[in-house]
Amino acid sequence: MSKAIILLGGPNNAQGELSEIVIKRCQTAFEYHLNFPELKILCTGGFGAHFNVTEQAHADYVKAYLTALGVPDTQFLPIAESRFTLEDALLTKPILQQADITEIVLITSSFHMKRAKYIFNRLCPELFLECFEAPTPVCEHELEKLSAHEVRAMQREAKNIDMLLASADNNAQ
Repeated sequence: MSKAIILLGGPNNAQGELSEIVIKRCQTAFEYHLNFPELKILCTGGFGAHFNVTEQAHADYVKAYLTALGVPDTQFLPIAESRFTLEDALLTKPILQQADITEIVLITSSFHMKRAKYIFNRLCPELFLECFEAPTPVCEHELEKLSAHEVRAMQREAKNIDMLLASADNNAQ
């Protein structure tokens, strides 16, 4: 049984600088790494108008940040160039299978964890999932906006996952 950290991405600016939310996720992952340095780390995040418009995948910026903190390059699994949380689960799954990973430590922001956990549990039920929340460094008003987005996104994701799983069941028959 092998275990790895999955660090979910978030926004960076047009110069590739990570947002405070992503920096907190990275710092949380680094703290976890200090306690469990043998665990591989899988960073997520590709390209998208809402979070990364640069020429480099968001996960590469995250990986560079963690490397600068002191995580050895050898501790990283290939990145998942996802655009949103549902893709995080879909694109990390084959990477984890290739590495024989059966347990994951999912790291994301506190406001995002409920949805991320739901998605990973539904799309990757074969994985043992441990969740580790990063603090959300925003004011109360911003947190309310983020939380409202999560409610809407959870409803959308539940429908999308149901359709994905139904399609997979139909293809299997």
